[in-house]
Amino acid sequence: MIIGLVGEKLSGKDTVALFLAQEHKADHFKFSQILDSILNMLNLDLSRRNEIDLGLALRGAFGPHVLINALKNKVEKSSANLVVVNGIRMDEFEIVKAWDGAKTIYITAPVEERFERYKQRHEKVDDAVMDFEHFKAQEQEQTEVGIPALGARADFKIENTGSLEELYGKVNEIIKQFK
Repeated sequence: MIIGLVGEKLSGKDTVALFLAQEHKADHFKFSQILDSILNMLNLDLSRRNEIDLGLALRGAFGPHVLINALKNKVEKSSANLVVVNGIRMDEFEIVKAWDGAKTIYITAPVEERFERYKQRHEKVDDAVMDFEHFKAQEQEQTEVGIPALGARADFKIENTGSLEELYGKVNEIIKQFK
């Protein structure tokens, strides 16, 4: 079984993916892992800006499916019963949905809540440095602007506005539907 996660930044995709890995023994593959690996090799900062620019550059130079093809190779090599593909963007959504056994989950939260999470996070070098207006403006980037429309086509939707226990409960309710 494959679960594709789509959602705005800091909506809870990583939290859900890590929960699925820990509690349901899922293999977790993330689009930004590919980008971050390249950024590290180039000795460039791991920032959202660099990830966006690199992703767009790779798609421009090598075709729109370069990242999903790289991830698909990893997914196909997995021996896990459950695989999570985290951070779906743009036309990658339809490709993942077409994979045998794949379901998609849209994870979302109000922008104000996501901004509060952002102020606490220190995963990327540009975390916790933007003001609210810049945070909202970044959601108009080419890789981000279509996320709500993709989410509307997802198989499941999670409003991540409560506690971690509530989020995990919502995920478990979705997983029960697969068994």
